[in-house]
Amino acid sequence: MDAHDLQARLRSGYGKFGGRLAVICMAIGFIAIAFGYNGASSDPRVAAQFPYLISGGLVGIGFIIVGAALIVIQAYREERMRLEAKLDELISVVAKGGLGGRSTPAPQDLAGLVAAGSASYHTPGCRLVDGREEVDYLTPEEARARFLQPCRVCQPEPSNVSVR
Repeated sequence: MDAHDLQARLRSGYGKFGGRLAVICMAIGFIAIAFGYNGASSDPRVAAQFPYLISGGLVGIGFIIVGAALIVIQAYREERMRLEAKLDELISVVAKGGLGGRSTPAPQDLAGLVAAGSASYHTPGCRLVDGREEVDYLTPEEARARFLQPCRVCQPEPSNVSVR
């Protein structure tokens, strides 16, 4: 399910039915409470008012609670549909080869390669690049072509190699 399918489901009658039913239930509840109050206020005897208050009040409160529960359920359904759409999108991205259009995984054998930083390049085991999410692995020649300097901590090249 992509974003267009999600929007179609939310706009369809299925997506709106729970919200509409909730509003109807709550309106019936308020009307029942109003009828109960009207019946109770029309009789001055307290003993005669209780049946109106109990029947109108309890039925009204019951409908209001059911309506509120339907609103919560509808919100949960919509959020679940959004989450399912995002998960489907994530699955399709992973199936295509990863994030950012990068389809080549990190090399398994790092012999002869250096890890490129923003201004310098490092050995693959250097503590300055350890734990980074995305690391570009290059040959030392490619790193120098990008005008990267060798790291002063891990010293990826012997000191007799001249660097610009």
